[in-house]
Amino acid sequence: MKHKQLLVIIAALIVGAIVVVMKMPMKRGLDIAGGIRIVYQADMTKIAKDQTERDVLNSAVRIIRERSLGALKVAEPLVQPKGKDQIVVELPDIKAADKEKAIADLGSTAQMEFRHLYNVHFGSAQRWRPAAAKYAMASENNVKTGREEYSFTDADGNIVPNDVVLKESRLILSGDDLKPVSKANKDPQSFETVVQLEFTPSGRKKFADFTRKNVNEILAIVLDGKILSAPSINEPILNGSAIIRGKFTTQEAQTLGEFINAGALPVPLTIAQVQSVEATLGQASVLKSIKAGLVGLALVVVFMLVYYLLPGILADIALAIYALLSLAVFALMGVTMTLPGIAAFILSVGMAVDANILIFERLKEELRNGKTLRAAIDTGFSRAFTSIFDSNMCTLITCVILFNFGTGPIKGFAVILAIGVLISMFTAITVTRTLLHFLVTAGFAQNPMLYGLGRQWVTGKGGVKQVDIVGRMALWFIISGIVLVPGMYFLATGGLKLGIDFKGGSLMQVEFSQADVSTTQINDMLTTMGLDPQTQQSRDNKKDFFVRTKAISTEQEYGKVKAGIESLGGKVLQRETVGPVISKELTQNAVKAVLIAALLIVLYLSVRFAVGGIAMGFRFGVCAILATLHDVGVIIGIFAILGHFANWEIDSLFVTAVLTVIGFSTHDTIVIFDRIRENLRHRAKGDSFDGLVNRSILQSFGRSINTSFTVVLTLTAMVAFGAGNIRHFTVALLIGVITGTYSSIFNASQLLVLWQRLTDRGSAPAVAARAMVDVPLVKTEKPSAKPPMDEEIHGGAEPGGEAEAVAKAKTAKKRKRRF
Repeated sequence: MKHKQLLVIIAALIVGAIVVVMKMPMKRGLDIAGGIRIVYQADMTKIAKDQTERDVLNSAVRIIRERSLGALKVAEPLVQPKGKDQIVVELPDIKAADKEKAIADLGSTAQMEFRHLYNVHFGSAQRWRPAAAKYAMASENNVKTGREEYSFTDADGNIVPNDVVLKESRLILSGDDLKPVSKANKDPQSFETVVQLEFTPSGRKKFADFTRKNVNEILAIVLDGKILSAPSINEPILNGSAIIRGKFTTQEAQTLGEFINAGALPVPLTIAQVQSVEATLGQASVLKSIKAGLVGLALVVVFMLVYYLLPGILADIALAIYALLSLAVFALMGVTMTLPGIAAFILSVGMAVDANILIFERLKEELRNGKTLRAAIDTGFSRAFTSIFDSNMCTLITCVILFNFGTGPIKGFAVILAIGVLISMFTAITVTRTLLHFLVTAGFAQNPMLYGLGRQWVTGKGGVKQVDIVGRMALWFIISGIVLVPGMYFLATGGLKLGIDFKGGSLMQVEFSQADVSTTQINDMLTTMGLDPQTQQSRDNKKDFFVRTKAISTEQEYGKVKAGIESLGGKVLQRETVGPVISKELTQNAVKAVLIAALLIVLYLSVRFAVGGIAMGFRFGVCAILATLHDVGVIIGIFAILGHFANWEIDSLFVTAVLTVIGFSTHDTIVIFDRIRENLRHRAKGDSFDGLVNRSILQSFGRSINTSFTVVLTLTAMVAFGAGNIRHFTVALLIGVITGTYSSIFNASQLLVLWQRLTDRGSAPAVAARAMVDVPLVKTEKPSAKPPMDEEIHGGAEPGGEAEAVAKAKTAKKRKRRF
């Protein structure tokens, strides 16, 4: 496709994105926009004899969370047990029209039953049971709802309530006999929307035995005492599946399927309280964090402009287009934006900048090799593509696994990061390239001074030895050990200090005499007591606040809290103990997701990096994951130390920060590995593996530093100017980005070299000498101010070994390098 046509398509996308962003407001989560707060009361008189109140409440919490995420499509709800018999549910940014239905649906028991109506016959002319049967059944469509409704009469024609008939029926199967894979489908014969059910192995046997023995009998499918469908059994059903008919809309069928998958509540719930609440972060904190993020992004824009000059301007334009397209896609897909989502968006911005930096560094290399601007653009993009593709593919693998195994904030994080990665690939590869080609014909764009060709980091100057990174392998491992060992010690002896998201705490409802008290005042007062508060203001009554704190275990401590609240003109109306927001099950799922993602990344790299066979590719994969584990160990260890000395606690945001670090570290490592792979394909005779890896690191060094620097700029601005209640989160991200960059440069590749040395030592007594890192760099003269015409393409040599560098050095004085 011609570049002019691409430019038209890009312009159309920009216009469309602007319209979407202006017309469709972004959905926001509890932490940013607030929502509704529901307190459900559990009827503990209905619990089974073999269950405890705690087990029942925890089971109900899990089911409500799954209903919120599945049937109601609510992103990142807050669900936690309160006291011995209540559950607190907070739903973000829910529409007023859907509010009542959502509250009712969440609290419905959703008890699915299959009942044999053995004493019922059809009241129509076609009677499969004798007329002397106890009850006659009739059905008709409700004009208003379009649903089929069932009624029963006795032998005298008197109406019999449905619950009487159901009470006398025989229970055949329950929701426990169904697999959690129910879904909406179109019936190929009637074209009706139905709900497809699949039985468990034991349920399949029960259903097959029953239908085999009761052909022409009536089997009612009942949900919460309401008959959804009551068909007659025409023939034995042995395939382990069934369908529910009921004149459903597609949305109704999908919702019913999700409720069946979530399971039935173990006890009935009634609504104890409903209120609208403000954001958990507080409006002031949200605004402060947004401003800090904008300051950081502005610093990134300035850096790209100053360091890369003309390409930097194009990168900034592409970055603006990326942000616009991302927001439009978020709005179209109904993505809920929360603080973890913002973290994922910031990470994807860093990856979008990273792709541009990688392309520009390769462009500069091609220009130094004497190619024309047009040829350098094409070659630079071509050689950068594999690196961009593989690093982003590994990030997408992580996102898919996190989405499938995670829940709540983790799912939201995965969705936003995946969307950002895909759009960043488009803007970097398509938008930036199109803009560069558009400038080729402009006279001013031919000036070599506009591309910063002389700007490099540690590749050395002409006649000076290269930096021996591989040769100092032991030093880098010692530095990692110095950072890791203390953290692992404190982690083993004291562990991480868990916040209320993990271990629960106290929940107070507070009322003030005046409405001018802010959440910041309450938080500041309770923070001085070391209670780590999270305060929300009621929208219905501005004098009411809900305050979550660490567990207030003694009456003496509670007395201090009451005195502090009273000093602000308030009083505590209610105090209860609340359970954790992040259950043990959710934590285990997050760990499981990370481990599976790591395994898939190893398999992917084993294939993609199999330069010398699958075994070599496997080395790349394992070393990449080991470097990532190093980064996770660093961030967890530092927070264990901070927990011991500074009383820092971890919460749900810490989990998000660790996931962000995993994505960034893997991405950065693979970019360096891609350069090693490329150099291996063009390896010169006599070129040692140590020297090749060292050269690859140096060639990628500027890209790694610049990419990390742009993310560090944004995070530093958020630490310095952002809200205090998310500072631990941004500090965790900052630590992770720095250690991720370090491990990518100084650990991952060194592990690869170490593995090669051990392999060589075991397979051959003598191998090539150590790293040839003392070869002087090619002395680069200033490029000509006048570039050659586009048809004068001077092909630069493919990346090779030191022998190629020596050959270039010998001919450098004989040939004046052209732009």
